[in-house]
Amino acid sequence: MNESPENRKPETPEKRKRAGYTMVEIMLAVGMIAIIATMAIPNLQHARQNGLETAAIQGLKELSEAEEIYYDTYGFYTDGHDQVQDLRRVDAIDSKAYHRLSLRRGVFIKGYSVQFLNLGEFPENYSIIAWPLERGMDLKTFMVISDGLVRDYGEDHEAPVTIY
Repeated sequence: MNESPENRKPETPEKRKRAGYTMVEIMLAVGMIAIIATMAIPNLQHARQNGLETAAIQGLKELSEAEEIYYDTYGFYTDGHDQVQDLRRVDAIDSKAYHRLSLRRGVFIKGYSVQFLNLGEFPENYSIIAWPLERGMDLKTFMVISDGLVRDYGEDHEAPVTIY
């Protein structure tokens, strides 16, 4: 049975109020989302920075262990051209970056470029430095020498801090 317009009850103010959201409610919801986003984004950036630094430290440890295995096998550490060929299969090396950026003659750990400082034809010691590739993230530079300890290269190059 259809109601005629004359028989319909007029809408009460409560019914009209429930029909949608007010501008204030929408602005409060947007404001809360904005506050949550401003708190979460720096935390995500910090977590990414920690992840890249941890990968660099672990990568340097793996490269150090690979150097030691090479030394046990051949009686000297990798040198010059051999180091890239012999150590590129270490798990720490980012193979995609290695192939993509191979013209630069670099070895790469996620977010870092690795530089070997093995001097001489049959080196008796080694140094490996991991330089950050990401600009603006304030990543640390790390190094490992023949003793196998990863150090923060830091501002004070004379007395680097041992990390791991």
